[in-house]
Amino acid sequence: MSIRIQTVTETSRGPIHLVIAGYRASPAADLIRAAGLPGSVYAVHWAAGKWAEAGASVGLLARSVRVGVPALRAGHVMAGVGSLAGGAGGVLMVGAGQFRHRYWCARRDGARLPEVLQTIPGIGKRPLHLLGHSLGTVVIRSALEKIDENAFRIEDVMLMGGVAGRSGWENLAERIAGRLVNLYSPRDAVLSIAPVLERLVGNGIVPSHQLWSGERVINHNVCHELPNPIKPIAHHSGYWKHFGRYWSR
Repeated sequence: MSIRIQTVTETSRGPIHLVIAGYRASPAADLIRAAGLPGSVYAVHWAAGKWAEAGASVGLLARSVRVGVPALRAGHVMAGVGSLAGGAGGVLMVGAGQFRHRYWCARRDGARLPEVLQTIPGIGKRPLHLLGHSLGTVVIRSALEKIDENAFRIEDVMLMGGVAGRSGWENLAERIAGRLVNLYSPRDAVLSIAPVLERLVGNGIVPSHQLWSGERVINHNVCHELPNPIKPIAHHSGYWKHFGRYWSR
């Protein structure tokens, strides 16, 4: 089975937190501990891929530069520009294909998560919180669609820079007893180019619905607390340093 649970902190009391990272990433235990989450905390590892997958993309770009730049210097504008443009296009195609595959893996592994949770001590008796970043929010969404609400006490769910779609959360209202907290940035360039047709929670608000009473749906625009958007990777991954303060509110 491709999905597994790693213990970050474990106690016999208090809630249980599951933390799920995104594409080509693993939850950083030091940042999770820094958030001061009470009770037991576990990192969920799924088939998120590795940066080694980027080798094909890097190779395409490197070959285009090796051919295109000398051609431009020699005055062969069409050949140089064509090589660079072709390399960039190849990188985008390869990258999109890899991302779509990992999106499928996130859906698959999320559906498998409820079974894996049975290995956690006290899982059926203690409040369960789910926290996900990027494609990790797709794992959460898939798990919620499959999970038996009678077997788990799901309290709060936090989405950070999520790739999950914004619509349809009202269908899961009965499975979440607490809050749905969405941390997003409308200037997240990584999400803006993600090959997903839906509007994503990481770029905007999750709309409230009549099934969600009171303040159960909470949206926070954290754009100005993340690294500058001109550094798109750092901006997209910057949620890990801030989520603790929003979780404790």
